[in-house]
Amino acid sequence: MNETQIKEDRSETREDANADLEKWEAAINNLLRIIERSERKLRYFQNRVKQAKFMDRPNQRKVRIAGAQVGTHSAYLEGLRSELRQLERLYSGGIRLRQTAENELRQIWGWINRPGIRNLLYSARVSFETFLEDWQRWAADAETLPLAIEIRTTRFLIGFMLLKRDADTVTIRFVIIRPDYRARGYGTDVLIETVRYAFEVLDAEHVTLEVFADNGPALTCFENAGFQYLSYTDMTRQTYTMGIERSEWAGDKVVDEADVAPQLSAPLGLFFDSEE
Repeated sequence: MNETQIKEDRSETREDANADLEKWEAAINNLLRIIERSERKLRYFQNRVKQAKFMDRPNQRKVRIAGAQVGTHSAYLEGLRSELRQLERLYSGGIRLRQTAENELRQIWGWINRPGIRNLLYSARVSFETFLEDWQRWAADAETLPLAIEIRTTRFLIGFMLLKRDADTVTIRFVIIRPDYRARGYGTDVLIETVRYAFEVLDAEHVTLEVFADNGPALTCFENAGFQYLSYTDMTRQTYTMGIERSEWAGDKVVDEADVAPQLSAPLGLFFDSEE
């Protein structure tokens, strides 16, 4: 196949995807109806199990059957919800990064100040005025990029990130996804788009980040986006440095599997403390 044919094939694929938006929407709505019916069935069997706890002499056979049905429907629902998240992401057309607007900052500030999140950017809760001043300082710095994260087709704001550009390296200083969009695959999508943005738009050669070793979900997300473990420190807190090179992203670098460090989703201490 020659180069012209390859380009034509890719163009046709994009046009087909755009033409089938109604089909995507219909598939999503149909899946939502199936999930709703399955949730009703799950609640029915959960209630039968709960009901048995208040009976003096419940029918143990029926209780076992109801318990088994709870497990079956729970697993089935998890699979359906995973499929729904994938369909929604495909339908959304991907992630887009852009400059943050000032009228979006109060919403972003609310996400940042949630428990368990605020210590990733600040050591304590900060006022909106402090965050606004910081954002103005970041926006005025040519080497710092405070970016909004949005769904490409709907322009719906789902997150915020802070990038630092230094020579040929872009460092991801902070990234947050709005609470109701977490654990749905968008974090990995955002990182993949960030890597593309760093290499294609910012002309970087390396993308790096630091992540606390006890942040399991973030480690898994970075691994899924192709980041490799570069170093480990145990000063004030156990921290990994992870990164990806342009040659790896572009597929120019041949990777020897023997030289690739294993992917880790837990602190090193968990491996060293295990008994032989």
